[in-house]
Amino acid sequence: MTGIEISLLMGGMLIVLLLIGTPISFALGATGVAGLALARSWQSVLFLIGSKPFAFTAELTLIIVPLFLLMGHLAFSAGISRRAFEAARAWVGHIRGGLAMTTILASALFATVSGTSVATAATIGRIAIPEMLRFGYSERLAAGAVAAGGTLGVLIPPSGVLVIYSIATGTRLSDLLLAAILPGIMTAAAYMVGVHLLARFHSGFQSTQVLPREGWTRRGTTLLKAWDLWLLFAVVIGSIYAGVATPTEAAGVGATMALVIALFRLRGNVRQLVSGFIETAVSTAAIFALIIGAGLFSLGLSATQVPQDLAAWVAMQDVSPTVLLILVLLPFLFLGAVVDGLSMILLMMPIVFPIITDAGIDPVLFGILVTKMTEIGVITPPVGLNVFVVKGAYPDIRISEAFKGCIPFVVIELILTGILIFCPGLVLWWL
Repeated sequence: MTGIEISLLMGGMLIVLLLIGTPISFALGATGVAGLALARSWQSVLFLIGSKPFAFTAELTLIIVPLFLLMGHLAFSAGISRRAFEAARAWVGHIRGGLAMTTILASALFATVSGTSVATAATIGRIAIPEMLRFGYSERLAAGAVAAGGTLGVLIPPSGVLVIYSIATGTRLSDLLLAAILPGIMTAAAYMVGVHLLARFHSGFQSTQVLPREGWTRRGTTLLKAWDLWLLFAVVIGSIYAGVATPTEAAGVGATMALVIALFRLRGNVRQLVSGFIETAVSTAAIFALIIGAGLFSLGLSATQVPQDLAAWVAMQDVSPTVLLILVLLPFLFLGAVVDGLSMILLMMPIVFPIITDAGIDPVLFGILVTKMTEIGVITPPVGLNVFVVKGAYPDIRISEAFKGCIPFVVIELILTGILIFCPGLVLWWL
């Protein structure tokens, strides 16, 4: 069989396995092994199966995954999300749509210690949705604000998606984390402005009550009560930005500090600490299984030489880097609606990253743009993972209303993505 035939067979097999409900990690691994078996001898296939899974996960840089996950779980156990919400409400709660804006701001604050979209949406949703509904906010606005706010956990450092992108492409993680700061701030600000305009002018998103304005003393007090949030962010991201620590070292210090804060805040409540460690272990195992499966898939695809041939063909086309970047991002936009962000990156990078590098597009810029596509995917049907997280956090929310509430945020994301494509200096300003 030719390489193209094998790659098409692999694509069909992967689609079938996913449609019948096979976990993504196992579907990727099985498809990769099938591709290797068709392209190479069984002796080499057995050798690769026996050696490569260990090689894929024996990278020292991967230790950052459980460390950032642990930091996020311990931060939640310590109640940092509640204090972030209270601080945000004191500052913007009095504006029209203020509680929804509070939700966005609190999500951005908690994202600085969470690193995941799902954790951010679930954590803030438990606090924010009952408050918004109690003050007369529509289901559409409440669910949309929480689901969209959760996407900030994908972009704002420390981002789990950027960690996986760094591992999959060899791009420096410190460069990616620093490049994500300004786009993260822009996204949070655009969300908040959008929420205010929707609450003021759109009947389906209006709120019936406005909270009283808090005094400056109260605002300052809420900021002081959230000292652990500022401390964690300063230690982790500040140390990376200052060049004092590598991302791995910063993650280790952050996880340790989160443990100390949790011990202080919980006053000996061991059950919540144990729960945080268990959730970290489960999440880490799932991510490592995904890395192994995607690694085997990448091996099988590389054996066909199709990615290399495709990159060479694209390099010969008379297309500007900007147009090429848009064309490469389109599949991410659609794929993000049916698979999670980590799977999408591990699946697509072996195919598209050679094209990007050959075209001279900065891998840091591409990583941020791919992360933006991931943000859109988690609030887009049919999967829309964050929407179902919102439903889980507050079962009375209707899925149809939640997805309608996400539509304006998808539009905002597309506009922001276009701005970053045509103004790459917003991402690469510090290089």
